[in-house]
Amino acid sequence: MKNKQEDEKLIGLIVGGISNEFSKNIINGVAGAIQKNSGVRLAVLPGELMVKDFLGHGVLQHNAMFNSVYNLGSVCKMDGLIIAMGSIGWLLNEEQTRSFLGQFDGIPTVLIASDYEDYTTVNYNNKMGISQAIDCLTGTYGIDRIGMIGGYEENVDAIRRKNIFIQCIEENGIRFKDELYVASDMSENSEKAAEKLIHDNPGLQAVFCVNDATAVGLYNVLMREGIRIGKDIMVFGFDNTHKASIMSPPLTSIGPDNMSLGQKSYELLIDKINGDKVESAEVPTRLHGRESMEYEKYDYTQADLNKMDERIINRMFDDCFYRYASESAGRDVVNLRRLFYEIITRIFIGLRRRYIGVDEFEEIGNLIDILFSNGAMEYTDVWTFLRCVYKLQTGINKQQIGKENVFVNRLFLRMKDDALRSVSDMSTKERYNDLHFRGQLRRFMIKGMGYQGDKKKILRELMESMNMLNINNSAFYIFEDPVTKADIEAFRYPDKIMLKSVVKAGEVYIIPEERQERMLSEIYIQREISTYNIQFVTFPIFYEELFYGFLLCELTEELFDEGELIASIMGTMIHIIRNS
Repeated sequence: MKNKQEDEKLIGLIVGGISNEFSKNIINGVAGAIQKNSGVRLAVLPGELMVKDFLGHGVLQHNAMFNSVYNLGSVCKMDGLIIAMGSIGWLLNEEQTRSFLGQFDGIPTVLIASDYEDYTTVNYNNKMGISQAIDCLTGTYGIDRIGMIGGYEENVDAIRRKNIFIQCIEENGIRFKDELYVASDMSENSEKAAEKLIHDNPGLQAVFCVNDATAVGLYNVLMREGIRIGKDIMVFGFDNTHKASIMSPPLTSIGPDNMSLGQKSYELLIDKINGDKVESAEVPTRLHGRESMEYEKYDYTQADLNKMDERIINRMFDDCFYRYASESAGRDVVNLRRLFYEIITRIFIGLRRRYIGVDEFEEIGNLIDILFSNGAMEYTDVWTFLRCVYKLQTGINKQQIGKENVFVNRLFLRMKDDALRSVSDMSTKERYNDLHFRGQLRRFMIKGMGYQGDKKKILRELMESMNMLNINNSAFYIFEDPVTKADIEAFRYPDKIMLKSVVKAGEVYIIPEERQERMLSEIYIQREISTYNIQFVTFPIFYEELFYGFLLCELTEELFDEGELIASIMGTMIHIIRNS
């Protein structure tokens, strides 16, 4: 039995965790780059940070067990691998890193955020975005007191960004002083580093945070000190994560310009799998301006408004919906770019002929409703979108006077209303789903608490309740006997594993005992679910030093925040059931 059809490809994506913003960006970039019906299946393998003792000498127990999921990259005979080394292995020395990567020898591989020249790597072009930000601060705002909260010296991106920051401020005539830089742990728990930077540099005018997470701690300190962000001090981060857009005030951040790390990595990997010669690449970056440091990439000039051709409209779309180019390929039924082009074109045709009829007005309004009802706001943030619309509307109003302009302004107002309503609906749905999930999780746990009695019956009842867990499609595998931590470290896995149950379209199906046995190397074959090109995320099921199996779930937005908790609870409950 083959692990895939001849024309299918199975690729693995190894990331450090699934709930952090960096991993989400990588996963969404890769998943969004996979075209529908392309014959490519994705297996996301989220583990944890690998510390120096990853191979077994004093390793943190939880990380060692959780990281067992990485081994599926070689066990399951993947056609190719993308490995986000910047999020999983930056605390390893070169010998340990190469030992880890060695298990994937012979598999086409692309590394993200790495500096190994003998591997195909994808990194941000840090210089583009950082220099853009520093040039804006010095040239536009006249600022010359700029500090930085950095990261670990072992982290490739952190040290690169520090060096580029120093280079950029010195190129702008600012002498670097040691007190302008403070290291942090690159997480939201960066308040001590932020306090030191602020207190050691009275009158600091701007701060560059090595990533968006670090800016959270800085925001907390500045707010306690009564320092107004975006007014008294400018702040910008790096990665342009979703977190940046929902901070208060929204955080200006450096991020990819039309192509993400995940998207570029996927493109290079497919080329490698197809036998093409590929070279390491850098992803262009730019500054995404928001309220913490206002910055405009484009203005709409009179020449633009007069011309308003396809190039300008596409530039406008990319400015408004900056995540669409890198995340939309495998997701959208409606081509939002084409729809936006139709809306703007019809508006400007009406302006040129100085007439927009009532019927035309209603038709354009309906197209606007379709644009936002199909998830346009998933690819942008409110501040960026409203700012883009404001610039366009202001440019038109400076040049156009007449009845047709009244209709145009009403159409722009409809855009704003639809955008705000869409964001509100998404937020309401998210809150509802969170409350619903908590309630369902509680009922699921109660279901499995009848620990006394027939263990097979209790386990079956637990599996029958899996549709309570926000999982539409999944496969639940358990080893006949649990695998130990020592077995994992020695890379000893049973050849066989038992497929106990699947969830298909929200319905649970228990697999008869005579059909449960499967090859571990073939767990990504899902005939029972019968989904084509499905994208899976794989969670290890373990308790302390005993490893019980895997939960494979269709990749959904909810699992970014809920998946690890579900797997952890299942591991605990299975351990109790088996040992009661």
